[in-house]
Amino acid sequence: MRRLALCALSLAGLALVAWGSNSGQAPGDKPAAPGIPFHFGAIQPRLSSDGGQLAFSYQGAIWRLPRDGGTMTRLSDGAGYDIEPAWSPDGSLIAFVNSPRMSGGAVRVIRAQSGEPVSLPATVDAIDTVSFSKLAFHPDGRLVGNFRIGGSDLGLALFDLKSGKTQTIVKPSRQARYALDLCWSADGKALFVVSELGGAHFDLWRVPVDDPERGARRITNGQADEERPSVSTDGRWLAFTDNREGGTALVVRDLRSGIDATVPVAMMDFRRPTGTLKLTIVDKQTGRPVTARVSLRHEGNKFYAPPGALHRVLDDYGHFYCDRQADLALPAGEYRVRVFRGPEYRVVHQTIAVAAGQSQTAKIELERWTNAAERGWHSGENHIHANYGYGQWYSTPATMLEQCAGEDLRVCNFMVANSDTDGVFDREFFRGRPDPLSTGETILYWNQEFRSTHWGHMTLVNLTQLVDPIFTGFKDTTNPWDIPTNSDIADRAHLQQGLVNYTHGAQNPDDPYLGAYTGKSIPLDVALGKIDTIDLNASYAGTVPLWHRLLNCGFRLPPSAGTDCFLNRIRSQLPGASRAYVKIDGPFSYAAWIDGLRKGRSFISNGPMLEITVDEQSPGGAVRLGSPREVHVVAKATSQFPLEKVEVVFNGAVLAKGTMASDKLSAAINVRAAIPKSGWLSLRAQGPSHPDHSGGLLEAHTSPIYVEVAGKPIASRADAEYFLKWLERLELALRLRDRIPSPQLKQHVESQLEAARQVYVRVAQNAE
Repeated sequence: MRRLALCALSLAGLALVAWGSNSGQAPGDKPAAPGIPFHFGAIQPRLSSDGGQLAFSYQGAIWRLPRDGGTMTRLSDGAGYDIEPAWSPDGSLIAFVNSPRMSGGAVRVIRAQSGEPVSLPATVDAIDTVSFSKLAFHPDGRLVGNFRIGGSDLGLALFDLKSGKTQTIVKPSRQARYALDLCWSADGKALFVVSELGGAHFDLWRVPVDDPERGARRITNGQADEERPSVSTDGRWLAFTDNREGGTALVVRDLRSGIDATVPVAMMDFRRPTGTLKLTIVDKQTGRPVTARVSLRHEGNKFYAPPGALHRVLDDYGHFYCDRQADLALPAGEYRVRVFRGPEYRVVHQTIAVAAGQSQTAKIELERWTNAAERGWHSGENHIHANYGYGQWYSTPATMLEQCAGEDLRVCNFMVANSDTDGVFDREFFRGRPDPLSTGETILYWNQEFRSTHWGHMTLVNLTQLVDPIFTGFKDTTNPWDIPTNSDIADRAHLQQGLVNYTHGAQNPDDPYLGAYTGKSIPLDVALGKIDTIDLNASYAGTVPLWHRLLNCGFRLPPSAGTDCFLNRIRSQLPGASRAYVKIDGPFSYAAWIDGLRKGRSFISNGPMLEITVDEQSPGGAVRLGSPREVHVVAKATSQFPLEKVEVVFNGAVLAKGTMASDKLSAAINVRAAIPKSGWLSLRAQGPSHPDHSGGLLEAHTSPIYVEVAGKPIASRADAEYFLKWLERLELALRLRDRIPSPQLKQHVESQLEAARQVYVRVAQNAE
């Protein structure tokens, strides 16, 4: 996380990022023009060399705006996202990065007044770090950045715009994120740094180089985030972004007086004829206006969203959420529109022509291909971050309601959590109950992610109080210790009837123990009966085999889903991209959904719909047999996009394969299957990725139906021995870290490890 650490100063070339002179009048406090809010969504502002202009990225293009407000003029055009503008010393040129996914990409240069492209002598790419790829100009006119040419990484380097020659300054780590969030003062004696020190929102700090620890001073203290400082070289002006209203506003501070002024926009000049478009979105069946996700692209050119919309990038396309209706001013031309509303609605494709000087109206009718709620299955997920580090926007319950309703997600569990430091995000939204903005169809509930650098991460939902501590094991924080354990935290959550869920459990299918953020304590905590559910979708390929092994040891552990998305970031997954469908008999409510999830009356999916019964028992149920015999398995999978495999598994092995329909959109299984011993059955489906599907491979898996034969428990010697070896690795890692601060606490942890070992020993002994 961004903090006041000055390790970035060790990069000898870092001083090159803040050249440029500035002078001019102090901005006035003028009202925003009608239809163009102050917080219209500009990012990455940079002051021009004469101080009179701001360049910034807005909806994938580079724009220019007078420092005291007025008309903003679009300078760049064409496909891709144009980001990270930098002014030349004489103010005649602007360099930027043209990126296909709003990360790293090709360096481009244009003339600052006309936007005319400037030819470069060589093709050079700016390498992505954590968020974006910052550029700057040296006083001699050479460009500075983290460059790659011809497949060779140059590191922080100088690039001559005329000759194409390069000179490496230093090869920093690709994770040298601090360079993105600081700039030098005009006199070179201090840095303006972005940090969440002392809170969870990002503020600007002035840090003197000669005494950084004692001399650091916070210079903003907003209710959200102030980021991306840019300072004039005459020392008078400081520009930055402020996202207190959700989207970003441009702010300029007069460093002489200390007065801030938000820069108003009177109009937007696209430098081409424009028209207007009014979009209306309705549910085709009911006729009701609905909220949906819209991707609107000018053919061969940019993606568009209304000013102030929290637009985002997913894969290689832009999108925004339209709450029933949207009005946009657009360059004339043809637009490709795609409209989405979660996995149960068909994706709508439409081409719309916008004529110069004309107003165009388009009504989009969204049609369901399935309606899970009508059948008593209600969607939800357990791992959404409304605000988390390195974001551009500030998410609130209002913006989250719009986004989650736009994904047709019914139960939305948001996480209060830290990232790398003591700062805890979204504590201000915790209520211990559903948020008051919740509706009958979309429930917002701020809960908690407990994050341990050793034991793994858990999402704690249905909380009435936050569970302290929020995290363990983070160096240089108030809690660097590996105590309390995840089992201890689970006990504290259960005291208030909370549901304890492991999240992103394993990334490596070959060795689920390995990898950062894996749930290394899952086998321990499950053995002790502390865990209610486990997320599958966020790391499906690695977590499912681990989950199957746990089921084979006789633990009744229902699956859940958590996308682990970060909705204050422009680049983000979608809430509900992974979701759990829970069967509720009776009225829908948050409590009923939690109860059904806890009981395993569920399936997880990023698109396909699943149904299965075993001798008329549904997921979460149990079949008891007096002796080995056949059971009747009836299963079905349906999907909006083609499937490849539909299988019933018994104890993790394929028992039956589905008969696929000719269009591959459904498959059915109806068999009598011999059950030789106690175990579990489940249905799973998989399909290839699809351009209209946001979650990669199609994946779905039901909760188990348990089968007890002759009163014997489910037990696998091989899997029990696997977890005994796992516990040995866990204990060794714990000793090597040496972050248990007292003998008494060490004894406490060792007692939990020993208790878990005894559970697996008994499982091995009970195995046939």
